[in-house]
Amino acid sequence: MPSANEVKLRRDLVLRFASYATVVGLLTGLGLFFYAGMRDAASWVVFLLATLAVVVGLVRLVRSTVRRSFESSQPKAAAGPVRAAAEPVVEPAAGDGEMRGDDEVDYLTALRHEFRTPLNAVLGFSDVLLSGIDGDVNESQREDLEIIRASGIRLKLLLDSALDLSHLADDQLLLNADRIDVRDLVARVAAEAGQLWSNKRSAKCVLPNEPCITQADESRLRRSILVLADFLATDHRDADIELSLARSGAYLAIEITAGASDRLSFDALPTTAEVLASEDASEIRRWPVAVTAEVISRHQGSLYHGNAPSRFLVRLPLQGAR
Repeated sequence: MPSANEVKLRRDLVLRFASYATVVGLLTGLGLFFYAGMRDAASWVVFLLATLAVVVGLVRLVRSTVRRSFESSQPKAAAGPVRAAAEPVVEPAAGDGEMRGDDEVDYLTALRHEFRTPLNAVLGFSDVLLSGIDGDVNESQREDLEIIRASGIRLKLLLDSALDLSHLADDQLLLNADRIDVRDLVARVAAEAGQLWSNKRSAKCVLPNEPCITQADESRLRRSILVLADFLATDHRDADIELSLARSGAYLAIEITAGASDRLSFDALPTTAEVLASEDASEIRRWPVAVTAEVISRHQGSLYHGNAPSRFLVRLPLQGAR
């Protein structure tokens, strides 16, 4: 039976292999762009989709390795019902299950850090190149760089949603709540949505003049609204996307609308339990939506959807501005 140090070493090796493999793949693609004269946008799309598939596969590999490592580190039960008289009966100490769960959550948090570090570098240098600091880029290069940045943003959304989905499955999701003005958050989402859609589309933003204060985990709430806007934009490619914020009694109402459209791709919002139980690979697209519904619920809010036009409505408790 491997020792605790051997189990930890094995997990660390898998973690570093997964993160380094992702870094090498992304840097190879950037090298092709700048040094090998690769200019075909369709080829870039294929490369970025393949990178996304590799990252999802690596996340699953890491999680399965963690489980196997834990299982191999636990004492195995006797093969038969008869136990030797001299063999002591060792009962698991109270709290062992909680420690194991906490250890896995910490490991998944470290995994997100290892992946997000190279992703932030790719996104940061994409912005540098697009700004023209390192020299002018032509229109074809700009378009390819915008695709790289958009794919990186979407990859971060999937990675963060997958980690939160794991936390929700283990009932370990913790919010870092603070007082925020939701007007600033919605404005940031509208700007980031344009980057997510490679600047080929934009999200209209309608905000009130008065402060809209609530207690929320800013990063998770911002990601949740962006996920909903992207879901509508993907399902309605020709529709105009609008984000609006309004005060409604004791609540804030954030509405994401796909104009000139009268359909939504599902009749009911998916739950985390349904997504985890599904064996359909296409359900990966529903991960972020399922996580978003749960995250909003943890904020003492609610999420609705409707048709004619297709829209999402997020309601959050309002706090008085100081």
